Amino acid sequence: MEHATGLVLARLDMGEKTNEIICFRPLLDTVADLAGTVVISDAMHTQREHADHLLVRCAHYIVIVKGNQKK
Repeated sequence: MEHATGLVLARLDMGEKTNEIICFRPLLDTVADLAGTVVISDAMHTQREHADHLLVRCAHYIVIVKGNQKK
């Protein structure tokens, strides 16, 4: 969602036997240009693969880190 206008930029229906983690990259791949974009996600998406993918796409990210994460 683009915060200034509330416009939904991408949406992906998930199957019953799946979860948000494996849908993260396919969802963001539907957005053509993420360069300079700030992607904000919850603790479920605090995954190295997700951060790496955003960096390759030249995006910035903000993720929530729970207290049970040591590094």
